[in-house]
Amino acid sequence: MIGSMAYVMLKESDNMGSRPLVIFDLDGVRFGLDIKRVRETVWLPELTPMEEAPPWIVGIFSLRGRIVPVVDLHLRFGHAPQPYTPDNQVVVLEMDQQLMGVIVSEVREVIELASDAMQPPPQFTLAPNPDPLVAGEARVNDDLITLLDMTQLSQLPQDMAQSVAEKPDHHFCPQATPEEHAIYRARARALMEATVGEDGAQLGLAVVELDNEYFGIELEMVQEFCTIVQPSPIPCCPPHILGTMSLRGNLLTLLDLRTALNLPQASPEGNTKAVIARFGEQMVGVTVDDVHDVIYLRKKDLQAPPPALREQHGTEIKGTAPYADKMMAVLDLTALLARPEWLVNENV
Repeated sequence: MIGSMAYVMLKESDNMGSRPLVIFDLDGVRFGLDIKRVRETVWLPELTPMEEAPPWIVGIFSLRGRIVPVVDLHLRFGHAPQPYTPDNQVVVLEMDQQLMGVIVSEVREVIELASDAMQPPPQFTLAPNPDPLVAGEARVNDDLITLLDMTQLSQLPQDMAQSVAEKPDHHFCPQATPEEHAIYRARARALMEATVGEDGAQLGLAVVELDNEYFGIELEMVQEFCTIVQPSPIPCCPPHILGTMSLRGNLLTLLDLRTALNLPQASPEGNTKAVIARFGEQMVGVTVDDVHDVIYLRKKDLQAPPPALREQHGTEIKGTAPYADKMMAVLDLTALLARPEWLVNENV
């Protein structure tokens, strides 16, 4: 199953000496959590305040018919609240058949971490917290990762017990602009809609940007998003093949769709993000300028592409739909990647 943000949901590792973890950033601090608890990742939607909740439960939203309370880790750790932005994400966890969301700055990657690389957290008091949220620390490359035990999110720390009754009234994201509020509200409506029948069938799309233009890629093809780190060039390959990169030990070919979409070729320094997509039995990385959103578009709202696009691309463009202040072209990525001229003669 592909989640709303389409990150890889790994199966429980066959290697008992390692654990699969989701790594995320929260305002420059890096955390890790057990991926078996992760259901999916979504862009931050508009949240409805929840009465009689702990102060670190900053609101709720509906995820296809199920209510998801959302945790602000800043407040959970006793820090001052920080403003949200449309770039924030919510990691949706499932624990004991209950859903809970955690606001993060960015989901970075999924890794396999050896059990012996994890260390218990240091103890600073003679009477340690019986229900600590911090489960340990680990080093991953040059980063120190704080490992979290998400089962403790439902436990109220003793020193916060008195503050629940003092929780002030608030509105979601009061510092947001009207345009940002519209984005949050649209996301909440999209997430609220349950899967419907054929007459209202929905098309899940990842909205990406290339050369200041929006494009939609169907979520069923998307495996995850990642940041490109040190790609290796491949000799004697056409310009649309940018090189290879290693993703958790797997070697992926990086492709640039700009030529196929009649867009100017980007500089090598401009290729910083990739959509990891499944093409047949292989995984490939498609470089993009940015990943903006995940939306669920009603198929009946997908408009036919203009005649000029149909003439140039045929079935490679499924249709168009409005997004933000522009028109978004919805790509048939399988058709684009299957172009005959994109096949490389292995004997060259």
